[in-house]
Amino acid sequence: MIIVDDRLSLDALAGRRERFAATSEDTVATTWSFHLRLVRALTDTSRVGALTDPEQGAALLEVAIAAPAHQLQVLDPRELTAAAAMLAVRHGLNLLAAELVAAATHHGATVALSSSNVGRTWPQVFEIEGIDLRVVD
Repeated sequence: MIIVDDRLSLDALAGRRERFAATSEDTVATTWSFHLRLVRALTDTSRVGALTDPEQGAALLEVAIAAPAHQLQVLDPRELTAAAAMLAVRHGLNLLAAELVAAATHHGATVALSSSNVGRTWPQVFEIEGIDLRVVD
């Protein structure tokens, strides 16, 4: 399993897995927090940014909300809550990072993140927790 951020989730939904996946057989998933960020960015038509596309916004939003599991699985945060809370305390992580590290640990997953989404201390935390991190430009 490879857990991706909001930006790479769009690539997964568009079938552009080669940017981050080692094989076409890898299961691609995202955390609930990253999924919420993606859906929020696509919902807010007044904003312009890396996740928005005025021409395809509505179509992308529909696909993102009901992400086909063979393209992108959205992980249930409930089974990660206790571990995420402990990781947040141990490493001083925010919700997004704590959920991500807990999900990767729980699922034995690799994490692929867009370079702009990598928090300042995240690489060190991932190394301490034994999580393989791929940074994608």
